[in-house]
Amino acid sequence: MKRPGLLKTISVLAFVWTAACGENVAQETGDPSELREVLASPPAAIPVETPDVNARRGRLQFITRGCVICHQVNGVGGTAAPDLSAASAPDLINPLDFSARMWRGAPAMTALQAVELGYVIELDAQDIADLAAFAASPEEQKLLTLDSVPADMRDWFIDAPHWRSDDWTEYLQRGERIPGLEEEEL
Repeated sequence: MKRPGLLKTISVLAFVWTAACGENVAQETGDPSELREVLASPPAAIPVETPDVNARRGRLQFITRGCVICHQVNGVGGTAAPDLSAASAPDLINPLDFSARMWRGAPAMTALQAVELGYVIELDAQDIADLAAFAASPEEQKLLTLDSVPADMRDWFIDAPHWRSDDWTEYLQRGERIPGLEEEEL
């Protein structure tokens, strides 16, 4: 492979990339060291909005959004999905990490929601941040009891991965919202 051709190709690609990122690179010089310096510089900081996390709101979301149907916390809830009980509080709550874990399970989770609930649960960034706080808070999790879940909803707990079976008839017939449950003002 010819080095001058490769260097020219890299220079052009780097110029296009840096121009697209708003960097001002002297294109006339073609000096590779100048290009390396620009590429080694960190990009400009972009402000990031971080929602305030609230484990209490997360606990209420866990119930009202129906997460408790499949997920268990301290023995309360279904067992069809990962247990979210927190043994100890972490030093830091990372809603993005929590969201990434949800994303990995999203295909199965949304399919089960569609079958079990008749709709897919919609969560915004604040909801996910609050659910992450609840999932990380042993103190708030202690407040989740069987009595805190509406009686009609307890019948919906999934204690086995029924969504893997071939017969979805019973679940397809449920296509209504969770009975007797109104989403609370949070």
